[in-house]
Amino acid sequence: MKVTIILLVVLALANAGMVQKFPIAYGGKRSIMNVMVEVENKIKAHSPLDTIKGVLDNFKSAVASEQGTHDEVYGAQKAECESELAYRRAEVDDATGTLKIANGILKSSNILLKKTQATQGETENILNSVSLHIELISDVRKEDTQSYNRGAVTFNDAINAIDDAIDLGVALVKGEASLIQVADMTTKLMLASVATKMNKAFMAPLAALAQITQEDDAAGAAERLVQLLQTLRSNVEEAWASYTAENTNALALFTQQKDLYLATQGRLESSKQQLASKAENLQGVISVQSAVAQAATNKKQRNQTLWDDVADLCHSFDVEYEAVTAGRRQELILVQELERAVQRRADEQQ
Repeated sequence: MKVTIILLVVLALANAGMVQKFPIAYGGKRSIMNVMVEVENKIKAHSPLDTIKGVLDNFKSAVASEQGTHDEVYGAQKAECESELAYRRAEVDDATGTLKIANGILKSSNILLKKTQATQGETENILNSVSLHIELISDVRKEDTQSYNRGAVTFNDAINAIDDAIDLGVALVKGEASLIQVADMTTKLMLASVATKMNKAFMAPLAALAQITQEDDAAGAAERLVQLLQTLRSNVEEAWASYTAENTNALALFTQQKDLYLATQGRLESSKQQLASKAENLQGVISVQSAVAQAATNKKQRNQTLWDDVADLCHSFDVEYEAVTAGRRQELILVQELERAVQRRADEQQ
């Protein structure tokens, strides 16, 4: 079964190369490789045979539905091609229609120019939005960095306060600390607890510090306090490490997002320039075709050129249809091979 799957993968990769050679807007949500992986996973999970076949049937249904849609589109393309070719040939034969053809070209060019100019405006708006978003995420990142720096100070102060409390605890063990020092340290630890938002972690050390003067065994209580403070210090260090890791991850995500937006910004700038060039070219076409309308002697040559262009375009429709249809047939063959492999596997397990 594993050998069969490997052979199917090789065939699937070859089929993918054919589809890439003739790219069209079909099959965007379908992947024979994903189906093969899903089937293999279900086989490993000992899923029922009907469940596995259901996956394959769904894939075949998707292929059939897509082919039906493509057939309709191709039929419309063929009808449009035949109509356009007949029209251009008639114009070549009828030299008196030169002015009409020239005016038709002028009309098409003006419409296309308006669409191009509209697209220019839309591209400019999108570009402005992307640029604004880059500024916004940069500002957010700046605020996050400032917040992180404030947090660094907070955690550092908290650790320093804990270290001072540990020193005080050691002094208490030796009987060298005063009640004023205990009260002052209690205040510092409470402030650190609030600043770090780790009230629960600070609770036990603060309670021990508050009661230390009431303990009969002051030295023993001080030693327990030191242990609690050392544990607290470890907890604060772990929280700080986690906080730093989160900031590092956020920074990496920001960099990735910014890179993506900058790439998009670059593409939009390129599209903007291309649209400007296209608009300029269309204006040139309009000017030229206005002159052509007055030169009837050029009609046959112009219309023959148009006929050739349409013929090339229609030929490209034929090539695209045959290539993509062949690709779908290959997909179905792969699915059939996979069905047989799955059935054999099921038979072997009985």
